[in-house]
Amino acid sequence: MLEDKLYWSRFLGGIIMGLLTELLKLYKPTILLGILVAAFAYIISAIILRIIMPSNVREKLGKKLYISGAGTYAVMWLITLILCFNLLEAP
Repeated sequence: MLEDKLYWSRFLGGIIMGLLTELLKLYKPTILLGILVAAFAYIISAIILRIIMPSNVREKLGKKLYISGAGTYAVMWLITLILCFNLLEAP
């Protein structure tokens, strides 16, 4: 149950970061900036979750706290960025 919440929060986080990357034009100088910002946001969210969660929950999750939903986050970021770019930027 907790892993599902973590997974879906990363899913939504990827969508939000994809929207922000497009709206703030973080890909303009180079897409590397957008990738770094998205990765930084993911790392910060993991650190915040680690601080907020009680120690028994952290121990139960283990590495899943950091890994669960990482691929989904990246894919949703990319899909959202591409869709928003094509809808907002393409003529």
